[in-house]
Amino acid sequence: MRFRKTVNLAAAPAALTALIAADSRYWLFINGVPVVFEGSAKRGPTPEGGYYDSVPIGAFLKPGKNIVCALVWYWGKKKSFSSRDSGRAGFLFEAGEILSDGSWKVSRHPAYGNGRGGRKPNYRLPEFNIDYDARRDPGDWLSPGFDDGGWANAAANGKGGVAPWGRLYPRGIPLLKDYGLKDYENTEDFRGRRFARRRRITLRIPYNAQCTPFLSVDAKAGKTIRITTENTYLGAVSDAYVTQDGQQTFEALGWFNGEKIRYSIPPGVTVLDLKYRETGYDTAFSGAFACDDGALNTLWQKSLRTLYVTMRDSFMDCPDRERAQWWGDVTTEMMMALYALDANALLLYQKGVACMLGHVDPAPRVLPTVAPIDDGFFELPAQQLAGIVGFWTYYLYTGDRDFLEEVYDAAAAYLRLWRIGPDGLAEHRAGSWDWMDWGLFADRTAMENAWYCYALSCLEKMAEALGKDAGEFTDRKNRIRNGYRSLWTGKCYKSGGVLRPDDRANALAVLAGLAEPAQYDALTAVLTKTKNASPYMEYYVLEALCRMGRCDAAKERMRRRYAAMIRADCSTLWERWSRLGGTRNHAWSGGPLVVMSKYFAGIRPLTPGWETFVMVPQPGVCGRIACTVPTVKGYIRLEMAETGGHMSLVAAVPKGTTAVIRIPCAEGHTLRCNGATLYENGRFTERDAVRLAEAGDGFVAVSVAATENLRLHFDTALR
Repeated sequence: MRFRKTVNLAAAPAALTALIAADSRYWLFINGVPVVFEGSAKRGPTPEGGYYDSVPIGAFLKPGKNIVCALVWYWGKKKSFSSRDSGRAGFLFEAGEILSDGSWKVSRHPAYGNGRGGRKPNYRLPEFNIDYDARRDPGDWLSPGFDDGGWANAAANGKGGVAPWGRLYPRGIPLLKDYGLKDYENTEDFRGRRFARRRRITLRIPYNAQCTPFLSVDAKAGKTIRITTENTYLGAVSDAYVTQDGQQTFEALGWFNGEKIRYSIPPGVTVLDLKYRETGYDTAFSGAFACDDGALNTLWQKSLRTLYVTMRDSFMDCPDRERAQWWGDVTTEMMMALYALDANALLLYQKGVACMLGHVDPAPRVLPTVAPIDDGFFELPAQQLAGIVGFWTYYLYTGDRDFLEEVYDAAAAYLRLWRIGPDGLAEHRAGSWDWMDWGLFADRTAMENAWYCYALSCLEKMAEALGKDAGEFTDRKNRIRNGYRSLWTGKCYKSGGVLRPDDRANALAVLAGLAEPAQYDALTAVLTKTKNASPYMEYYVLEALCRMGRCDAAKERMRRRYAAMIRADCSTLWERWSRLGGTRNHAWSGGPLVVMSKYFAGIRPLTPGWETFVMVPQPGVCGRIACTVPTVKGYIRLEMAETGGHMSLVAAVPKGTTAVIRIPCAEGHTLRCNGATLYENGRFTERDAVRLAEAGDGFVAVSVAATENLRLHFDTALR
């Protein structure tokens, strides 16, 4: 639909914010100038509600006559996995005296159709393929001089923030970032080309991106150009453009993603130009990690690229097949964002949590695993238990007490749904989909009880932070701990009837605090030999190895399991260990990013909001290390290298934090900080904010309380 409104202003406002909502997407123009490229977030903060955008428009207005235009795309599709259809197309606009009322002109856009053959998108997607017939193009209807006199007046469908779509909520996240039109890497190969027969040409993007394809051609009318990506076979959206006579340009506004954009060019069409517009979530790549192992560096970067391409108006499992907010995926994405992206990324998690809580099944207080969804209700208990662990993780990294208040009651109610049997083990809760992981040979009893205990432990900590009584959950945790001992065989944790130990179950036993240090050698053997986990659960296996102090084993497992993805000529990670049978862009596979920054560089909080944190780098695991971690207190940076018998460590410690840094230094060594001697001949010298603990096992623990941003250069003479 096309909307136009003439606005006469005595003077241009210094500032004016428009509140805008649409089902399902809109593009906004004022006086012919683009203002918003793809506005509106997918509907579903609650089953009936939607979102509205806040858009500054004052800079686009002028004294006198102004023309406000909007192109609105209504999907109207039931049973999708990432949006809830309102059942009614429409556009809502409110900016001072400018309101969406019957004075607006409206016309259905004549060139957009309802699909032109070809492969249909995956049924989980609410979006459709783009189908544009330029023979029906209405001309430059965005121009202030366009005559809209033949258009109908819009019909008003209600007033206020309720009608006609239910309550509208602030979107809570920034508008999309528009990187502008760009040349493909090989655009020049096709400029000016005219083909004698239909040719399918491939245009390359330097990395996997969310994009809208653009073309400029010279053609006779009636030629169909199809545009796909390497992900179309999975059910990603695609485009079809039918030419008019002469030179023409077109941009398919429905985004898709890929590194290889394929144009099918009919005979007789001359290619004048081919471009793409990259858009994406508005966040900065603020974290970094590099070491001497090039394979690990590649894996960190591919994890980051996969994370970014699975962010838009929500965290999603994949950007091609379904774009759905599965909570196991979201939890991993949140952890990755904490180490790699700026604070804007955290708004996406907050929005996701609010959406999930807005879809809680009210009677038994069941947390939904996919929200929003317009195709029933999914509860995957293993993912929801991981999500409760994620609630505590988010608080530990941000110190956001209001967030804990928001999620605590829902998390507590969900954990009360489990019943504990006389053997001290939780009775199995299948949910609406009895799913533990894609990987094989899941030890369901051992995994579920470990997840449940892990979630109970995190809820205990949440209760303590909020000053709440956690007695009932402590009791449940202790009963599970006692019952879980029956699963120990002397070499591993394993439930009855399971033929061989499961790496995921034994890893979760470590993370949940069920395993004792005396069992670590045996558990390490299990986690180095057994490889059942899918890429989703692999993160938890790697973290368990690191928690037990086996970072070297975690590195070797990581390099072996991800070897094919590291070598592959693509910038993202796959849903499964093989490209076959899953998507090529799945952020749940990006756990190695967290492991490298959190354990190999060793930067992690000890108290909420990074007030106290540790730096425990592992130079023996990956040699030279350089790592940057964005935090709510500022950037933490670490550089560590060993050369010529000296260990050099440079640490940036933000104001208002205390860093505990483990530095290799033992009897006979010398430790200096910014040129001043701190440790020599077995004696400590404390200076300013620097405090030292006793040397032990070849290390000194240096405690630094920063009253201002500090840059500390430690140098250890190892001989």
